[in-house]
Amino acid sequence: MREAVAADRDRLVLWLPACLGTGVLLYFAQAAEPPLPAGLALVAVSGILFALARRSRLAHAVAASLLALSIGFLSAELAARRMPPMPTLPRKAALATGRIAAIDVMADGQRRVTLDRVTIAPAPRKEDRAAVPGAPTLGAPTPGTVTATPRVLRLRLRPDDATVLATGDVVRIRALLRAPSPPDLPSGRDLQRDAFFSGLAGSGRALSPAAIVSHGTRRGASVGMRGLRERIADRIRLVLPGPRGAVAATLLTGLSSAIPQADRDAFAASGLAHLLAVAGLHLGIVMGLALSVVRTGLAAWEWGALRLPCRQIAALAALAAGCFYMLLTGLHLPGLRSLAMAAVAMLGLVIGRRAVSLRALAFAAALILLLTPAVLLDVAFQMSFAAVLALLAGYEAARPLIRRLQGPRVRDRVALHLFQLFFTSLVAGAASLPYAAFHFGRVQFYFVLANLVAVPLTAFWVMPQGLLSLLLMPWGLDWPTLRAMGAGIDLILLLARTVAALPAASLPVPFPPVWGLLLVSFGLLWLCLWRRRWRLLGLLPIALGFVSPWLARPPDLLVSADAQLVAVRDGRAMLVEQGARTDPITLSDWHRAWAIAAAPVPLPDAGPADRSGEVVCNPAACLLTRRGRTVMLLRDPTGGHRKPGEDEPAPALEPGDCDGVSLLVSPTPARGACPGVKRIDRFTVWREGPQAVWIGAGGVTVRSAGGSRGDRPWVPRTAPAATPRPTLPLARAE
Repeated sequence: MREAVAADRDRLVLWLPACLGTGVLLYFAQAAEPPLPAGLALVAVSGILFALARRSRLAHAVAASLLALSIGFLSAELAARRMPPMPTLPRKAALATGRIAAIDVMADGQRRVTLDRVTIAPAPRKEDRAAVPGAPTLGAPTPGTVTATPRVLRLRLRPDDATVLATGDVVRIRALLRAPSPPDLPSGRDLQRDAFFSGLAGSGRALSPAAIVSHGTRRGASVGMRGLRERIADRIRLVLPGPRGAVAATLLTGLSSAIPQADRDAFAASGLAHLLAVAGLHLGIVMGLALSVVRTGLAAWEWGALRLPCRQIAALAALAAGCFYMLLTGLHLPGLRSLAMAAVAMLGLVIGRRAVSLRALAFAAALILLLTPAVLLDVAFQMSFAAVLALLAGYEAARPLIRRLQGPRVRDRVALHLFQLFFTSLVAGAASLPYAAFHFGRVQFYFVLANLVAVPLTAFWVMPQGLLSLLLMPWGLDWPTLRAMGAGIDLILLLARTVAALPAASLPVPFPPVWGLLLVSFGLLWLCLWRRRWRLLGLLPIALGFVSPWLARPPDLLVSADAQLVAVRDGRAMLVEQGARTDPITLSDWHRAWAIAAAPVPLPDAGPADRSGEVVCNPAACLLTRRGRTVMLLRDPTGGHRKPGEDEPAPALEPGDCDGVSLLVSPTPARGACPGVKRIDRFTVWREGPQAVWIGAGGVTVRSAGGSRGDRPWVPRTAPAATPRPTLPLARAE
């Protein structure tokens, strides 16, 4: 092992970002917020070990790994402490006042504004009773109840709101606000954590037209760039209405809110979703075109070709074009990763080193993890880095084969180009497949077929026409090039819809456990970062991670955060008991977690609910019996009967009905039902969040979302129930 490591010692530095990421994961795995001195002490101790372990190369590498791990842990802890606390949003109508930071046009034509410098106050009573349509003002907030937060707020405007708004305006909107949702099941996606690190306070919908408090006067660089993006997107949608205009605006400005959901699903099912996420592919096209144009122009200029460093000038011009494109598209995370790698690549061209390498990727990963550690949990970060890592390592391993395919004839060049397209799509798609399965619960099988056509069409037609449109747009001469760009996008849309309609284009897979994704990540790193043949050992954890969804048993029963939705897994079907108001997003997430594509089946009023007879219902309750254990789903604690004059109805269950019941599930507080039996009721989910239940021969296991998340800054604290004051008799007069 020492000899193998010594042979690949130049690769050891590539493991430092992996160690940083491990430290970040250890921070997020804590059940409680660690104290800051603990992180500082960890860095200090590992730094001392790194300074002392210089005599042994192996000990020095281990100490460097521990130091990188502790730095990653501390960077995540400091990032959480830098974030402002989450505000408590009012449950009733509120007046939200803030400056417009962004205006997005949705797929249905409605507008959504993003407000910063937000103040929130309860709406006055007269505003709660009746909002005056088109009123110029909504009244002043109630004194003493104003909440100011540095976080942003996203509000969907009314469809009939015709107020002319611009970025930088200060507006006041009467709206219903909603805090970020908790996970729909234990170990599910935590939207509250994502919102905490992204600076989002919440979202909502407007109840009245927006009232302009003041027009924006001071405009910074970010506000001006955002306004430029919105004007370009409006111009594109004016020339190219419909889905093709929305896709064109996404490629050139990064504003993707106007893409219809049906087309988003088609791109995802066909494996072309990466075309809608401005990242390395788009940046590579922009910088490649800029590099080719500048260097060809300098080479055609005799004086400049003989006296100027053409390669260096072209590289710097390409980097400048890439930076402007990233600013125009919003500096999203995949774009920042690509820009960091591109900067290293262009620097390599300037100084005469290899432009694209694993070290450039490691530098970009380490930089992003140090600045924004929370992005490690983001699906865009995971999929993009996995794809680029596999591509760099794959082309390094396939270099001898590519050399054999190279030839002077046109046929050889075409064959090499087709092989590179196929190889790129296969390697990048296979590397990102487990992460897509973990986050989206689906896998695509025709992504290679779709990318063989869509990627060259985007690179050689759509993006060049779009960039030419940006250059011609200030003079109003962009109509022909935008039309040409739209024709190419129509072909991509047709391809995505056709491939998505093929049989088994997108299949649901069970929810993989976290340890399965960690195994795949470790195996991918082992396979790609080493050079010797022992790298093939990484295929073992990758294979184990791929089959992990079928090794971990999914829960038998799920309870939502308000206990109004309860689902029972019955093979490839889902049996549900739902109240009057249930969240469709929760139901969709449960479908993905169980890999069930069929529509949910309501539990019957009476009789068996499945063919096996494990679920039997009556008007008062349903009994689920599996592996010798029984779970009772209480529908109505009173069975529909209430005695006259009783404020608290008595349970309709007889004492004998609870015999042999291991768990009681009730959508309402079940105070007197089944004494001594473990229960999940309205109070349980209010305290602990959604619940997952496993029924085994050894007993019933219950896990809560609150228990898996712990006490962290992004987890809202449940307010203790108010203790009623005892009713005491008046004291006797002295």
